[in-house]
Amino acid sequence: MIIGRVLILFGICSFILTLVSNYFDIVLQIEGKNEITQLGQFWFHFAPNSLQIAESIVSRYVDPCSALDILDCSGFIWHPFISSILLMPAAPILALLSFVFIALGLKKSSRKREKNKL
Repeated sequence: MIIGRVLILFGICSFILTLVSNYFDIVLQIEGKNEITQLGQFWFHFAPNSLQIAESIVSRYVDPCSALDILDCSGFIWHPFISSILLMPAAPILALLSFVFIALGLKKSSRKREKNKL
């Protein structure tokens, strides 16, 4: 039950970030710039240090090519996989995340309620 509530809380936070991202996009359109806010720009605007820390952690410790010297390959998790996700528009990605978190949270909560009824 607590996991469901935490997922719902993450979904609500993602929804609030979606609204903020939409606000940024509206301001860009009012200023006459034909741009949208990218997920990486949005993350960098609020927490630039965490973006750099996440990149170094993924590149050094999570990526199997960097962690295992025997593989003798260049890293592939951050560049191009995560970096291409960070170039996507922020609002639709955050809206999708909020939908997924809330749906999973409601599903977890309803399972617990059904178990408690039996």
